[in-house]
Amino acid sequence: MHETPISFSHLESPAPGAALPQGRHTLRGWVWPKAGDHFVDVRARVGDRIFPGIHGIPRADLAAHFSTGRSVALAEFYVVVELAPGPAEVVLEALAIEGRWSAFSTVTYQVALASPPAEVATPSGPLRWHEFGRALQILLREQRRSSGTPVATLARDLVAQIPYPRDLRHPHQPFRGHLDEPAAVTRCGFGRAAVLGYLFHETQPIKRVLATFDLQAWQTIDHGQPSPGPAAYYPQFANAQKCGLFGIIDVPAQLPNPVCLRLYAELADGSLHLCSVQRSRLFTNEDEKAPYPAQDKATFAATLAALQAAMTERGIEVVEDAEMRTELTRIETDFKLRAPKTLSLSVIARSPAWQDDEAIQLDRHGAQGAPRDDKTNGALFPRRILLVTHNLNHEGAPLFLVDLARHYATLDAQLTVLSPDDGPLRRNFEEFGAKIQITAAGAVFAARSTAAAQAAISAVGQTVDFSAFDLVVCNTFTTFWAVHAAKAAGRCVLLYVHESTTPTSFYIGRVHPEVVALVDEAFGLADAVSFTTASTRSYHLDYGRPDHHRLTPGWIDVTRIDRWLTQNPRESLRAKFNLRPDELLVTNVGTVCDRKGQHIFARAVDLLWRRYPELAARTRFVMLGGGATPFDDVLTDLLAHLGRTNLVVDPATADYFPYYAAADLFVCSTYEESSPRVILETMACGVPILSSAVHGVPEQARADLEATLIPPGDTVALCEGMAKLLLTPAIGRTLAARARARVVAEFSAEILLPRHAALAATIAATP
Repeated sequence: MHETPISFSHLESPAPGAALPQGRHTLRGWVWPKAGDHFVDVRARVGDRIFPGIHGIPRADLAAHFSTGRSVALAEFYVVVELAPGPAEVVLEALAIEGRWSAFSTVTYQVALASPPAEVATPSGPLRWHEFGRALQILLREQRRSSGTPVATLARDLVAQIPYPRDLRHPHQPFRGHLDEPAAVTRCGFGRAAVLGYLFHETQPIKRVLATFDLQAWQTIDHGQPSPGPAAYYPQFANAQKCGLFGIIDVPAQLPNPVCLRLYAELADGSLHLCSVQRSRLFTNEDEKAPYPAQDKATFAATLAALQAAMTERGIEVVEDAEMRTELTRIETDFKLRAPKTLSLSVIARSPAWQDDEAIQLDRHGAQGAPRDDKTNGALFPRRILLVTHNLNHEGAPLFLVDLARHYATLDAQLTVLSPDDGPLRRNFEEFGAKIQITAAGAVFAARSTAAAQAAISAVGQTVDFSAFDLVVCNTFTTFWAVHAAKAAGRCVLLYVHESTTPTSFYIGRVHPEVVALVDEAFGLADAVSFTTASTRSYHLDYGRPDHHRLTPGWIDVTRIDRWLTQNPRESLRAKFNLRPDELLVTNVGTVCDRKGQHIFARAVDLLWRRYPELAARTRFVMLGGGATPFDDVLTDLLAHLGRTNLVVDPATADYFPYYAAADLFVCSTYEESSPRVILETMACGVPILSSAVHGVPEQARADLEATLIPPGDTVALCEGMAKLLLTPAIGRTLAARARARVVAEFSAEILLPRHAALAATIAATP
């Protein structure tokens, strides 16, 4: 056994120092990290060449030897390397969960000339239309980000990142299977990537299929779906009839590209088998949101040619078929539809100084040149207002509208709330006299053409008299249909956009592109588009009229929160959680969904157990926001695999303030936020905050001033952030005190609601 400061390992074959013929050889062995560390992958380095390995083969003997408490240790590996004649030095490296490669063993061989060279069969296969198409869109967008670099250089750099071949291990007989996803180039949405394909055993039923990218925890794959393709190809095997599989598996952000998926099969006898191993170059939501370069007649063709040339140069085979031609047509159409005609306005608008420009931002002291009214800081307020929202649930955007409407009501406005879906917030609106109207808008989103969507919008206009209002306020760009209907009725429209994503990325695969184009168009139709953060606005510069953008930050009612805190002492709140006197409480509040990152939080808690077991043992970890969605089931499955009994999910409730005020630390693990209320509310409660540094969050709580901020999706950074703030509470108290002072001075409803009212008054007075 070989030992280093980070690992124990053993190379089982070929023996170090052996004489080998030139050619390809399989190095087999195992590696196990020392306490507190975790290994994700293995590779070999011979000179400047890197050879990816297959790591994570189950070993029951090593699980017993290292007393892991589990039936197997995912410790065995093998790597196929190519050795030239002469002395050869092979450096074996392990990828730690932090995303860092480190050597754990170096072996030498004497390699003799051989003809023919030794050979080892390895999987191979060409790239298909979806992989090439994804690479093409990445390359198009990269030209906007790296405008000074030749497209040929960008293409070579991108192609160098694509794993080829992607497959390192195919299922070994008597298993048979194939994975379409993850592909060589794969989308990773909110830290999760799809697994799609089939797998069966020739004679035995498969009890479970499990998958993992980080070897930290398995996740269960849905298996046993009807599979007509494999059934027809393998008519001799009954198990091929229902062997389809699908799942979406966690990918921590700190893992370097390409990432490596391991697919396991568990049989009825309890045995576990590593079946498929394949690598993927990931692109994320943020990559997908990136804008295209400016259009000209040559851009698309030149980009396509550069990518094809780079593929050929590297020796990557690409299948040219009807599916490829269809995909290229789709991408070219999308490019023509979404690429800006010019960048001049967008470049100017992207300047950090935009929020100080009086031409495009409401002055802090009210609208200039409007008739004076003390209640609105400078303008007469519209009497009849239609408020449009996408639902009436306890979510950030509808809650924003409740507060806004309540303030409008104090200015004697007559309010009507229009929503496609009813919900519990109806009661909140009705408390201050707002009327509620529910209208069906589903036909707009289901439309398959511009004409069909416009007809559906006109139908909404027949059920809602938009012309009866002095101002229409649309909340989130999902209410784009109301913008169109209101402008058709000749009404002034104020559009609030909370989404730190583009309509194209938001609706991908769910709404027809021609309908998405109407969302883009709504940005230009609205008389003003208000953003609560500059970061959110940056996603929406290539459509609409950026000169009509306004920055009006989100707020919270600090006075109401203070009153609640006085009525609910922290000691009594902690008693309701049944906390021991020395027990710590870490909370994570938000609707359970992949965007909120509860899966990353759970993995970080598991890492905390591995690295700081005494701290983890005296801490309770509670996620609030559970429901009955497919992702809730995914999270439940993950928690079962992790087996941490002090990590739980509580169902969503309107009574969520105890989860702030009773906590020793509040964690926001989100991937995408514009102006999250949970951050502002926690700041007001004076509780330390550990959050993803996404979009509007750093504009609310600044890094190392009011909060500890980390990269989104980074499980290690989240783990270490929790450890730091829990082990050194003085740091957290200092950050929390500053956060409390900032929210009172900058984000109080008393300060900001008049600015929003003045904006409404100004827009309503627009000729």
